[in-house]
Amino acid sequence: MSDPSHWSPPGLIPLALPPRPPEPARPGFPWIASAAPVVGATAIWAVTGSTFALLFAVLGPLVAVASMLDGRRQSRRERRRSAGERRAALERLRQEIALRHDLEREAAWRLAPGARRVMERGIPAWRATAPGPVVLGAATLPSRVRIDGMPSDDDDADLLRSAGRLTEVPLTAEVDGGLGFTGPRSLALAAARAALVQCADAVPPGTIAIEAPGTEAWQWIAGLPHVTVPARARLRVVDGAAAAASREADGDRVHLIAIGATPDELPPGLATVVELRHRGLAVVGRGTAIPVVPELAGTVEAGAWVERAAIAGRRAGMDGAAALPARVALSELDLAPAAGDRSSLRVPVGASESGPLHLDLATGPHALVAGTSGSGKSEFLVTWVAALAAIHPPDRVAFLLVDFKGGAAFDPVAALPHVTGVVTDLAESEAGRAVASIRAELRHREHVLASVGARDLANLGPDTVLPRLVVVIDEFQAMVERFPELGAVMADVAARGRSLGVHLILASQRPNGVVRENVTANCGIRVSLRVLQRADSTAVVGTEAAASIEASTPGRGIADAGDGRVVRFQSALADDAAIRSAADRHAAVALPRRPWLDPLPRSLTLGSVGAVLGPERPDPDAILLGVADDPDRQRRVPIEWRPASDGPLAVLGAPGSGRTALLAAIANQVAERRGPDGVLRIEGPRSAVWDALDELDRALADGRRLPALVVLDGLDSCFAAWPDEARFTGIARVESILRGVRDLRSAVVVSAARLTGLGAGVRDALGSTVLLRHPTRADLVQAGGDGTLWEPDAVPGSGQWHGLRAQFLAAPRPPAGTPRPPLPYEPARHPLTAVCSRTPRADAAAIAAACPEAEVVLLGDGPEAAARATSVLQHGPEPGSTRIVVGDAESWTTNWTLAAQARSRAAIVVHGGTGEYRALARDAAPPPLLDDHRRQCWVVPTEAPPERRSWIPRHD
Repeated sequence: MSDPSHWSPPGLIPLALPPRPPEPARPGFPWIASAAPVVGATAIWAVTGSTFALLFAVLGPLVAVASMLDGRRQSRRERRRSAGERRAALERLRQEIALRHDLEREAAWRLAPGARRVMERGIPAWRATAPGPVVLGAATLPSRVRIDGMPSDDDDADLLRSAGRLTEVPLTAEVDGGLGFTGPRSLALAAARAALVQCADAVPPGTIAIEAPGTEAWQWIAGLPHVTVPARARLRVVDGAAAAASREADGDRVHLIAIGATPDELPPGLATVVELRHRGLAVVGRGTAIPVVPELAGTVEAGAWVERAAIAGRRAGMDGAAALPARVALSELDLAPAAGDRSSLRVPVGASESGPLHLDLATGPHALVAGTSGSGKSEFLVTWVAALAAIHPPDRVAFLLVDFKGGAAFDPVAALPHVTGVVTDLAESEAGRAVASIRAELRHREHVLASVGARDLANLGPDTVLPRLVVVIDEFQAMVERFPELGAVMADVAARGRSLGVHLILASQRPNGVVRENVTANCGIRVSLRVLQRADSTAVVGTEAAASIEASTPGRGIADAGDGRVVRFQSALADDAAIRSAADRHAAVALPRRPWLDPLPRSLTLGSVGAVLGPERPDPDAILLGVADDPDRQRRVPIEWRPASDGPLAVLGAPGSGRTALLAAIANQVAERRGPDGVLRIEGPRSAVWDALDELDRALADGRRLPALVVLDGLDSCFAAWPDEARFTGIARVESILRGVRDLRSAVVVSAARLTGLGAGVRDALGSTVLLRHPTRADLVQAGGDGTLWEPDAVPGSGQWHGLRAQFLAAPRPPAGTPRPPLPYEPARHPLTAVCSRTPRADAAAIAAACPEAEVVLLGDGPEAAARATSVLQHGPEPGSTRIVVGDAESWTTNWTLAAQARSRAAIVVHGGTGEYRALARDAAPPPLLDDHRRQCWVVPTEAPPERRSWIPRHD
C-alpha cells in the first residue's frame, strides 16, 4: 500500500502546538499597605491630639481595596489577550497544516498520477522496467505532518488528529503480487481498465506483454503495442471463470489482474483484492480494509488512450515490427584460432570501408562503447565476445558479463565455456559482494604473478593457467548511479588491469559525464554507435559523426581501435553458426576459474549441497546447516554445527523465513545417524510440551541419557498462552536443559522470531545463532547480525552466519505426532476423595451420574453438608463404599480444618484452574499443565504426585 514517507516535501520546519497561557496569579489583599496609614494616623493623633488626623486612617483600606480590584481587572484583560493570541496561533497552525496537506497531496498525485491523469496526459511515459504500483483510488491515509506539544483540551486533540490524516490521496498497490477486483461487473471492469492503463503507461512495449481475454469487454485493448510486442514479462488479465489461470507460463514471469463477481472467483494468492460497492466506494484488502473512492476508466476513454499509445509506439519503433537484418555475419569473417600468444586479443568485429575492423583489448587495454537504444550496442558486445571466444581458448581469455538492463542481452553467448558468470541487474544486497569478488580477483592475480616472478601477464609461461579476464558491462551508467562503490572498483581495475590481465568493455547510452576521467583515460579503444547528442559522439570518438547515423541502420558506428584513427564500420552480427563453432572448438579445454560465483541458490537441500559447494566438502561428523558465500576468498563454505563445542543452536528469523524448514533438515541428519528415537521434537498441545520438558528436566537431574537432539520450534511464543506459574516453570526448565545438555553429549536447537523474545537466561545459555530474514534492519542488528546484509524480501532460508551471507538447508516439516489423551478420571477408584471445582454443583451432579453408588457431599448445601463432610473426612468411608466431598475454592479455604483433613486422608481431584489447585494442593510444586481446564482435571492420590486426567464427559 501507499507509503506517505515518500510524499512529504523536504525542508519544512516542524510545527508545534501553541502552549496554553498560564493562568495569572490572583492578586491578594494588601494588608500591610492598608495598615500603614492607620498606624501613621494613630501616631499623629496621639502626638497632636487632632481628631482630624484620624481621617487619614480611612485612606489606607480604600487604597488597598482599589489596588486589589485594579489587579483583578488587569488579570482578566491579560487572560483575554492571551486567549486571543492563542486562537490566532491555532488558526495560523490550521492554515499551515492545510497548506502542508495540499503539498503532500500534490506530491502524492505527482508520484502516482492515476489512470485519470494518465489518460488526460495522452503521451505514454514508458520509463519503468517493470510494472510499479498502480493507483486504486483516493483514500484517507496517515499524513507526514507531525505537531509537537501536548493537547490541553478536546479542540487541541481534534486538531492533532486532523493533522495526522491526509484525505483524497492515492492508495497504491503493487502489481507484482497480483490484483483482484470484485463487485458489480461494470465497476470491476472499469477498475481493472484503470489499473491496466497505468501499467501500460509505465512500462514500454517489449518490456512487458499484455494478455487479455478475447471477449467483447476487452476489444478496446487490441491496438495497444504491448499486445503485439513479445516480452519475457507478462501482464495477464483473467476474467470470471478464467481466473484460475496460472501465474507461470513458459518460464516467463506473469503478473495478474483478475476480475470476478465475488472473491471466490478470483485466483488464490492475490496480494491485493478490491471490493467495489458503488462508484464512490470500494474496500481494499481483507481484515483491516481501507475504504477508497475507486479509480475507474470507461471503455471509450481507455480506447482513445490506446489509440494515442499506438501512435507513440509506431513513432518510437515499438510497434512490433521485426528488427532490420544485419549487414555482416560474424561467421563470414576470419575467425582462425590464435597461435597461443598471450600478448594479443586481436579479433574482427565488423567491416570498415577498408576491410574487416579488428580490435585488440590487450593493447587497449580497455574499451568504451556508446550507443542509444536501438543502435545495436548490445548486439555489438555479443559479437565482440563471440569473436574473442572463437579465436582464443578458455585458458587464454575468460568473460564476466554484466547486463544492467536486467534483460537477456548476453543470452546468445552465456553458454560459451569462456563465460565465468552472467550478472543481470544487481540487487542492492549484491553490490558489496560484487566489490569483494572483483577485489579478490585482483589479489589472486597479483599473487599468481608474484609467485612466478612475472611483472605482466604477457610474460607468463605456457604452464601457468591465468587467462585474461574481460569484464563486459552493458549500461555502465546505470551501475555507477545505483552503486557508486562499484565505480571506484572499476577505476582501480582500469589503472591496474593491463599488467594483471583484466580488461573492461564499458557500454553506456551516454558515457559523457558518467564514466570517470581516470577510467576513460585508460580506455584506448572507443566505439560509438548511433547517439542522440553530438556532444556524446564527440566525447567518445572525437567526432560528431555518430550523432548523424540513421536509426534505420542498427550496428552502424564510428570506431577508434586505439591508434587515434576514426573509421566508420558496420558491426557484425553473431550468428548461431559462429557461436556454435566457438563452443565446439574449445569444448575439450578446461573451464576457467570463476572470479565471480553465482549468488547462492534460492533454496537448498541436503541433496543439492554438493553441487553448490563445488570442491569444498562438509565435515561428516558435524551437522550441516547450509552454505555461506565468502566473496573475499571467492569461494563457498559449508556451515557446520558441532554441538559439543558450539553449544545449543538458536535459529532466529521472522515467520516464513525458513526456521521450521531448517530445524527439520537438522533433525533429519541426526535421525539418519542416530535413528528416529534420537530426535525429540517438543511440539503439540501444551500438555505435551510440559511433559517433554518435565521429562528432560528429570533426566538431567538424574544424569540419565538424553536424546541426541532436542528440537523446540517457536520458543519465543511457546509459553505465551500459558498461565504465569506454568510459564515461569517452562522457561526455567528450558534454561536448565540448555545449560545441562553439553555434559550429557546431547544437542538442542531452538527457533524464535526475535532474540529479544527470549529471556536473558535463555540467551546466555545459547552457543551459536543462525540469523534468517528479520522484519527490519534494526531487529537484525539487535540480534547480532550485519545490517548491510539485511534484505527485506529475502527468500526463505536466506540469512547470514558469522558475517557471511548464507543459504540454509530446508526440509519438509515432518507430520506432528498424535498426542496420547490422558486417562479418564474414575470416581470409584478412590474410596475417599476431596474435589475442588470451579463449578461444584454441576461437577457433583456429573460425579453422581458417573458413580451412582458413591455418596457425594456438596459443601455449598448448608451447615448440614459441612457437618457431613467433616464426618466423612474424619471417619473415612465404610469398607467397599465411595465417599466424595465436592466444593469450590472458597468453601475449602474457609473450612481450613476440613481442607487439612482432606489433604492428609483423601485423594484430591481439582477441576478448574491453579486457584482451585492451590486451595487443596499438598505442596508448592506446579501441577502438570492442562490443555483445557473444562475437559481435564488433576488427580492427586494420597501418596503420589499429581496426574493429568480427562474429566467426566458431559451428556447434554
